Parts: sequence; structure tokens; C-alpha cells
Amino acid sequence: MAQLSKTDKAAFRELSSKGWEQSDEERSPQIVEATPEARARYIRWASEASKFFKGEKPVDFGGAHWKL
Repeated sequence: MAQLSKTDKAAFRELSSKGWEQSDEERSPQIVEATPEARARYIRWASEASKFFKGEKPVDFGGAHWKL
């Protein structure tokens, strides 16, 4: 396990004593729209986001395990 330096320990103690304060800009919306338009926007966003992965993910069903 890594050892913290004295300055790291002091910074950690300072942050942990006062807690984390979230600004209004960082805060997530508390109410989620349940409208068809909002759902359609999410579906379009998720469809576009799914195209970001450019790698290969091979599927291997080989093996002798009974669940395969």
C-alpha cells in the first residue's frame, strides 16, 4: 500500500473535516422528465453513444463447462 506524504495527509484531513460541497452547476437534476419527448431524446443519445466503441469484443462460447 502506498504511503501518503505529510502534505497529502494534511490536505486529506482538511478536506475530510469540512466535507464535500457541491455547487449548483454540478448538482444533478432532482426531477426527471417523464415525457415521450424526453424519452426520445434519451434514446437518440444512447443510440449515438453506443457507436463510440471502436474495438472488438469477440464472443467465445468454447469450453467444456456445463453452463456453456
